[in-house]
Amino acid sequence: MIRDAEPKDAQNYSEWLTAASGINLVDPAVYKYPTCVTAVVEDKEGQPALMNSSHLVLVMEALAPRPGLTPLQEARALKELFEAVKEIARKSGVREILFGCKDERVHKFIEGRGFEKLNFPVFRFKVS
Repeated sequence: MIRDAEPKDAQNYSEWLTAASGINLVDPAVYKYPTCVTAVVEDKEGQPALMNSSHLVLVMEALAPRPGLTPLQEARALKELFEAVKEIARKSGVREILFGCKDERVHKFIEGRGFEKLNFPVFRFKVS
């Protein structure tokens, strides 16, 4: 059975997140995100077996710069884009932005603006 987390689950969840920190990407404050929903899966005896927080994220992908842009022009455009996207996220209650890009020059640019490179696999599931 799956149910929404309740205040009585907070201590277990905190302890379980800490115990699983080596195998999970976890922001310890994830369950405080405005768009977060925490689910509890119960075993046959009705005891919590697994807890998970899900929240909205903003995903940036498919960056398409005009061919022939100078590095300075591209940097200016990227800066403007990132500022606009951050504002959209803030207004929407989204607390994380994910960005997918293969261009190493862009990696250096965004890492200098607060993005962190994730060192674990990210998987996608398309909901139809």
